Amino acid sequence: MAKSATHERREYYRYLPVNPGDSCWGVSVTGAGYQPAAPGCDLLPPRRHPPGHFYEWDAGRVLSEYGVVRVAHGEGEFDSHGTGPVDLRAGDAVVLFPGVWHRYRPRKRTGWGIHWIHFQGEIPDRMRGEGVIRPDRAVLRAGLDPSIVRGFGDVLDALRSEPAGFVQIAGAKTLEIVARLLGAASAVRSIPRLQDVVSRARLRLEEDPGGLPVVEDLIDEFDVSRTHFFRLFKEQTGQSPYKYHLQLKIRRAGEMLRDSNLTVKQISIALGFRNPYHFSRLFRTKTGSSPREYRHHWRAISSGDVPAVPSLP
Repeated sequence: MAKSATHERREYYRYLPVNPGDSCWGVSVTGAGYQPAAPGCDLLPPRRHPPGHFYEWDAGRVLSEYGVVRVAHGEGEFDSHGTGPVDLRAGDAVVLFPGVWHRYRPRKRTGWGIHWIHFQGEIPDRMRGEGVIRPDRAVLRAGLDPSIVRGFGDVLDALRSEPAGFVQIAGAKTLEIVARLLGAASAVRSIPRLQDVVSRARLRLEEDPGGLPVVEDLIDEFDVSRTHFFRLFKEQTGQSPYKYHLQLKIRRAGEMLRDSNLTVKQISIALGFRNPYHFSRLFRTKTGSSPREYRHHWRAISSGDVPAVPSLP
């Protein structure tokens, strides 16, 4: 039975019979819907849902199929034998497992809206067997990813409009949703660690600006995603790791030109440049002066003749 919905915040649900002929697809959707709960309400699902799906909070329930529930807005709580009590907020999702006791409900203070899909098949069984999805990691802090919202909407649209192959379409979309939830949750978990990695990487670069190839070495050493590392590094510094490293090298070159008698060639070698000509061109680009001109400015200062001194990046 379905209840028509013209707006996301209205209730909609539909349960589907399992067609044995669909088993070759690896996943079959057995039901899906959107369930709102206004502030002050903590009963979920409503009593009109089929036996086995409605439950009282104190009793909880055990399903014979998988499910994925995502909080669209508001807050709530989830409890299962695999996770224990867990608070939920908008963007969080939980994976339900056949044979695993669980329960969930909205906070009375906030209410909530949830999208849910129930499904079964060989593919989720294999994912569980391989540890891709696990009852002790049922809660996925995926954040507010628009693509996940669209995925749930696509499943509900397929069940409402029933295009040719809608059952298979819903199953494929469900696997996409699970994949996106797992990927988004993994990315969210990695951010605090990545922030620490970026801080340590900046310190290492500042301690040894001449080290090569420092950036790639750090990525390998810290075992992080190159894409996430570069994105967060730029967010924190405003520059890519390579530009930041080059800036440190130019600053260090200025210090060595001022405070040592090393030749330009020796300085370029010490800082890991390919050759002194490449170093000189980069130094001029960044400071407006060649290394020799820069050194001349500072020696003129020490002798009392003070020209304008080019600034370092």
